Amino acid sequence: MDQRVFAHMIGVPFTEKGRGLTGFDCWGVVRFGLWNAFQIEVPSYAEDYATTKEGEEIAALIGRESLGWLDVAHAAARPGDVLILRMKGRPWHCGLIVDPPYFIHAVEGIGTIRDRWDSLAWASRVVSIHRHPQLQEVACSV
Repeated sequence: MDQRVFAHMIGVPFTEKGRGLTGFDCWGVVRFGLWNAFQIEVPSYAEDYATTKEGEEIAALIGRESLGWLDVAHAAARPGDVLILRMKGRPWHCGLIVDPPYFIHAVEGIGTIRDRWDSLAWASRVVSIHRHPQLQEVACSV
C-alpha cells in the first residue's frame, strides 16, 4: 500500500459531512482512506446526522458500523484500522490508522491532521481499534 494515499489527505479542511478532498469530517477521513487505499466501501452516513456535534447519533453510528469488525489490540494495529476515540464521555470521534501509532483525523477548526494515539491529547481517549472484515485476511506490507 502506498502511504501517499494518506499523505494527500493531510491539510484538507474540516467540513461537516465532508466526504472528499474538498473537506472531511472524521468519518469522511475513514471512508475516503479505506476506499482509496484498500477499495473498501463503507456507508457515508452523511444523511444520518445533522452536525458532528450530535454525540448520541454519532456514537450510535460508530457502534452500528463496528459490528462485525475485528477488535484489534494496539500492538497488532496496522494501516487501515479504525481508531475510536472518546469525546465528552462517548465514542464520538474516529480516525484512520496510517502507521501505528499514527492516525489521521479531521478536527474542527484545524482540518485533517496526523496525530499519535499515544500522545497526551489522545491516549486516555482511545476506546478501541477495529479492522474492517475485508482487511482481516489481507496481509499488510507497510
